[in-house]
Order: sequence, then structure tokens, then C-alpha cells
Amino acid sequence: MFNKYLLIAFLIFANIGFAQNRQGNFQGMQLNGKITGKIIDAQTKQIIEYCNVVLFSYRDSAMVNGTITDKEGKFTLSNLRPGFYFLRASYIGYDNRTIDSIRITPNKPEIDLGVIALDEKTIELSNVVVTGEKEVIINNLDKKVINVEKDLTNLGGTAVDVVQNIPSVTVDADGNVSYRGNQNVRILIDGKPSELLGLGSGDVLSNIPASQIESIELVTNPSARYDPEGTGGILNIVLKKRINGGLNGTISLTGGTKENFNGSLNFNYKFPDINFFFSIDSRIRNSDNSGSSFRTNNINNVTSYLDQFNDGTFNHFGHNFTAGIDVTPDNYNTFTFSTRYRKFGFDNQSLIKTTNLNSANAVTRYFERSGDAVRRMNAMQYTLSYKRTFDTKGAEFTTDIIFGDFKMTRDEDIVQKNFTTDFIPTGEEFFEKGLSDNKSTRWTFQSNYINPIEGFGRIETGFEINLKNFNSKNDYLNLNNITGDWSEDLTRKTDFDYKENIYAVYGIYSNNIDEFKYQFGLRAEQADVKGNENLSNSSFTNDYFALYPTVHLVQGLPSQQEIQLSYSRRVERPNNRRLNPYVDRSDSLNIYYGNPELKPEFTNSLELGYSKLFNKTALTSSIFYRTTQDAITEYTIVNENGITERTWENLAKNISYGLELTFSSPLFDWFRTNTSFTYFNNEFDGLGILNSDNSWMAKMNNTFSISKDFNLQINLNYDGPRVMAQTKMKEQFVTDFAVRKDFLDGQLSVSFRLSDVFNTRKWESETFGQNFITSSYRKFDTRIAYLGITYRLSPSNNNKDRERRRPQDEEGMDEF
Repeated sequence: MFNKYLLIAFLIFANIGFAQNRQGNFQGMQLNGKITGKIIDAQTKQIIEYCNVVLFSYRDSAMVNGTITDKEGKFTLSNLRPGFYFLRASYIGYDNRTIDSIRITPNKPEIDLGVIALDEKTIELSNVVVTGEKEVIINNLDKKVINVEKDLTNLGGTAVDVVQNIPSVTVDADGNVSYRGNQNVRILIDGKPSELLGLGSGDVLSNIPASQIESIELVTNPSARYDPEGTGGILNIVLKKRINGGLNGTISLTGGTKENFNGSLNFNYKFPDINFFFSIDSRIRNSDNSGSSFRTNNINNVTSYLDQFNDGTFNHFGHNFTAGIDVTPDNYNTFTFSTRYRKFGFDNQSLIKTTNLNSANAVTRYFERSGDAVRRMNAMQYTLSYKRTFDTKGAEFTTDIIFGDFKMTRDEDIVQKNFTTDFIPTGEEFFEKGLSDNKSTRWTFQSNYINPIEGFGRIETGFEINLKNFNSKNDYLNLNNITGDWSEDLTRKTDFDYKENIYAVYGIYSNNIDEFKYQFGLRAEQADVKGNENLSNSSFTNDYFALYPTVHLVQGLPSQQEIQLSYSRRVERPNNRRLNPYVDRSDSLNIYYGNPELKPEFTNSLELGYSKLFNKTALTSSIFYRTTQDAITEYTIVNENGITERTWENLAKNISYGLELTFSSPLFDWFRTNTSFTYFNNEFDGLGILNSDNSWMAKMNNTFSISKDFNLQINLNYDGPRVMAQTKMKEQFVTDFAVRKDFLDGQLSVSFRLSDVFNTRKWESETFGQNFITSSYRKFDTRIAYLGITYRLSPSNNNKDRERRRPQDEEGMDEF
């Protein structure tokens, strides 16, 4: 099947080349004409990126050239013959704008049209005026920008709900994010690393309310400017930040079934030179969960079985506070200081019923193990930023100092009750306590300088320093049933220190030859890593130097086409969670521990992309290939005592390749769809494991504009079977539904959402090893009804895009 897609892609690119050759066969006059301009929103004055700009011959209305606007809303049409033309600018949700009587002469070959403003489109539908909407997903060749505020199915949710609607992204039962089957995705918040050091992606994302997110950027092959960590790419969460003048704000309240509630306040007050902003939100989320696993063992040629059922409840609360100030004393300098405080908790009550059986399916042991875990976290982050612009257009200097402080405690009470093989209580009970205390700090220092040199190209250079310190203390206590005293289990006590210092410098050169753009980058990093288990006096060090080259090539083609080739070398460094030798024994027959001998994995990623605009329809496709050495892989064994041990190991090799297609179009004035399809193959080889299989996923986001102020949305997500080194996940299909009604000219909105309409979201998998195979099932409360209300305060703009987006390059995520 994959060969068929490669053939289709080959035919597409062959046709592109033919079209390009035809366009180049001009005879006669010299092709040195050029037309430039900038597209903005007529009301908000915000730039419009990816706007469709087409040039026509005035004589016969034949199309001559076309392009799309860049991140600054600018466009350039080159290689034009002298003559009369007219230009048409169009973008989904806006009225077309035509510029007439454009004349290029040998004496005046370059024309600057200045600023072109587009008005928001209105249409008549059954005598009701409907205002056009901007795209939910903007597909660029090197990244995707998802405008979260347009997605109604995020009501009452978190960043986990948001990212699982992104093309090629999957989220497992623990909230861990995978992109094209790769879990090593680097998560940034506003273009900067999160202060939640040491947490998995599931914990980080579940603590960010969807109502606080403006957009999400998914970058597959970042430039050398960015930390190369994350072999699957970068997922940047852009939080809302208001920049309108005067007082602006939003108040939101949402309630859901199963005792799920959240609320948020967002305000800013902008003076001419100073902007104050702050936000606060709180949430309570509860969920029942259930699961089962059945393991077949073959230990020393003896077959046995382990059958487990579990039930539990999950309780989560979170409070977030952000405040800051922007100071712009003149047209060149901007100072920003912000602070973010997070306090949140994850509590879990569970009951695991365990049955051991022999080869004849006779019960040999039965016991029940209950746990009550309380986890509390506090995090602070302080950011000081400075930005300096110059008279030379595009030249800028930025610097950031970021400090993050994170603390987490975990207390767990465990009770084990034994039964006879006839399931009669024996009266034996064992009591344990698990205690954890984790602390971490992180300093980040970074600066970047961009200097466009006329006639030479653009030079960009900078440095980044990351200093991480982490300490984890863990203790286990056992209760003496006779004396009632608690005693330490010294064999399970740990005190683990981890330090990681990374020093990086980089340089980037970019330029263009007509419609061909190219960028070459190189990043050099020195990593100094040290870990120490203080109680056992064992330690390890891993210092290494590495180079990370990047290449980006873009060729603009006629008829609003573009093709791009990109390459990057990336790294996945083992984090403290994977290195920490602490043994988690919450389930006595399924234990987990880190591996301090892990090495970093290195990935070479290559991607070929093609995009085409058909009037208002956007089609983007890409073929990707990724190979990883020393791939960090979760590794599972069953020891001679029948206990499952899970840890991390360096697999010899992992290869992944595939095809991704996205389609975005307003098929009708009242109906818009964003659809994506991804097909890929994953191969794992090493540690006695040889596993390879194909997988695919499809996502469809459908929006219906019933009237000017009433919208309905249906999201369909299908994730096909997916393989990892030792595990195969089964397919999953989910449907979400939402509606929103606006009042008071859009200042007040009432929304309803039903997640997982058919209650089909579940996680089923099979894990295998040399002497075992395990089938697992997990289910959470995923069908939840939410009702929300939002009020927007923005008198100066009267509902004209109150939550304006920051320029896409504010955090440097779109410099090319």
C-alpha cells in the first residue's frame, strides 16, 4: 500500500516539474518585474499569513503568477514581464480584494502596493447574515498552527483534549503524546521550556486548561535555533495574551457531569507604552476508571497465568496564576517580565484483584491490593525578556532569562488482603506506606541576533544555556501488626541527585533566489550529565559533545504551489524519570524502575512536502523518513518469580517512514472541514526484539454555521493499530460533538459539548517478551457533557477579534 502512495507523490511532483518548465519558457522581454505588498485585516490591522495572492494579465485575464503571504503578511511576485496587470487577494473568511491597473515598465519594473486590507466576509443564508470564520488548522510545510479558540470540542477540557485533535498526534491512556508513532515530542509553552521539570507529557498537558490556549504549533524539523531535544519534533503551546488597547478581559465558567468544573479569568490593561496582563484559572476533574490484564507465562518451561482486575477513581485539581508587564519605551525596545504559579494535585484510589493460576487453570493464589495515593505539586516560573529592533528591516536582538522551581510530594497508603484459593478472607493484612519528595530547579539563558544583509542574505546566531538540578527522595514504611509501629524498609529507600548542564551555540544562514528559499544551520552542544544515588554511593557521568545540522529548502511554483525539503538531526536525552533507580511497587506483581545507564538517542529526520491552494481549498502532503540509533525504549521482562519488571533500555535501531495528507476547505458557505490522513511504518530492532508493522490514523473536524451566531461542530478521530517495540495498541474511534450560541453581538457565548459521544474511547494492547504475553484493557470516564458560559469584555473593539494573535514570530517559532 505504501508503494502506491509513493507512486502518487511521484506523479504529483513530476507534474509540478512540468508546470515549472512551461512557466519558464518565456521569450522576448526581460523578466525583471516585481510586485510587493502586505495583507492585513481591515478591522484589527492584524497581518494575514498564508493569504492567497494571484496576478492576472489585464488583456486576457490569464493568470500570470501567484503566491501566499509570509509570517509578516508580505508577498512578492517576481520574474514579471512589462505590461498591464490586476491582482486579486483572497483568504478564507474574507471578501476578495482586487487591485486594478497595475503597470510594469522597463523604467519602473518594481511596484510596491503597500498595505492591502481585507474585510471579513459575510454571506446570505436563508435571509440570515453569516460572518466568515478563519481557519481552525493552518497547514504549512514545516509546521501546523491549530487555532484552538475555533474548536468547540475543547470546552471544559485540557491541553490533552486539544492535542488529540491534531493531525498525526495520538494520546495514550496516561496522557503521553505521540507524533507519527514517536513519543519523544518536546513540549514548549510560549516557545519556552515548561517549569514542570520531571513530569511526563501527560501531567504537563493535563494541567493546562484548553480555555487558556490560543493556538498550538507543531514543528517537525525545527531550525538550529531550537534545542534539538525531542526526536518527534516540537509541540509549542501558545497561551492567550491580550494586546488590545484599554481594558480587555474574558470570564469563563464550565460545569460537567461526573463532577467536572473549571473557571478562568483573563484580563489586560494596555497603555500606550505599558501593558499589564494576568490570568487565573481553577479546575476540578474526576473520573472513574477500570481495567484488566491477563498474562500467560512460560517460566522454566512451566505455564502459568496471572489474571488482574482493577477499579479506581481519579481526582485532579489545579490552580494557575499568571501575571506580567510589557514595557515599550520607544519604537525599538521592549521589556517583558512575567511570573507563573501553578498548584495542582493528582489523587488516585485503586483496588487491584489478583489471581494466579497454574497450567490447569486452577487458582493457586488470590489477593486484593488497595492503594490511596495523594500527589501534590507546586511550580513557579519567572521570565525576564528583552527585544531590540533596528532601522534595518528584520534585524533584531532578543534575550531571555528564565528560572523554574518545581516541588512534588507523593504519599501512598497500601493495604494487601490475602484470601484462600476459594476466595475466603484469611484475615491476613499487610500495610505499607510509600513516601516521595521531589525538587527541581532550572535556569535558562538564551540570546538570539538576526541581521539581514542586503545582497548577501540573512545571518542568525545565538547561544542557549540550560542548567537543571533534580533531587528525588523515596521511602517505604511497613506496619508491624503486633506493635502498631511503622519501620523503614532500607532496601527500598533512595536519595537520587541528577544534574544536567547543556551549553549551545548556533549559526543560521538563509537567502533566496527568486522563488527558491534556502536555509542552512548548525548547532553545537556540550552536555554535562551527572547522577548520584547518595545512599548507595553509586554514581554515573555522561559528558558528550554533539553537532546538529539543519537544512530547509523551499521552492515556490506557479499556480500557488510550493515544495519543501527539510532535514534535521535531533536528540532525545534520558530524563531523570527514566534514569532514577527508584522502584515503584504500587502493584507488587508489576514493578517499575529507571535505568541510570541509559544513553541519549540520536535521530536523523528527512521530510519532503508539497502544498497547493485551490482557491479556498488547501492541500498539504508530506513524505517523511526517520532513523534512530540507540532508541530509548520501554523494556518489559517477567522474572523467575513471575513479577513483571518495566524499565528503559537503549534499543539498537528504530526506523519510521510514511505519508501525511491534510485537506482544509469551506466546501459550502455554511460548512467547513479540516481532514487529515497519516500512514506510517515503524520498525524496531535490538535487545532480541524484531518488530515491524504499518499504522494509520484519520481525523476530521467539521464545522456547520447554522446562523450568524450559532455554530455546530462534529469531530471524528480514528487511530489504527499501532506498534511499539514490545507492544501493539489496538484501534480506537472517537466522536465529539459541540454547539455554541452567541449573544450580545458576540460578547456572551453559551456552549455545550458532549465528549466521546458513543463511549468508544478505550485502550487495548498486547505486550510480549521471551517468556510471556500480556493482554491489557483500560477505560476511563470519557463520555462527559459540559455546559459553559463565556463573557468577553472589550468595549474598544466591539467583538472584532478581541483575542488577537501575537505575531507568529514573537517567540521565534516561525523564522523561516
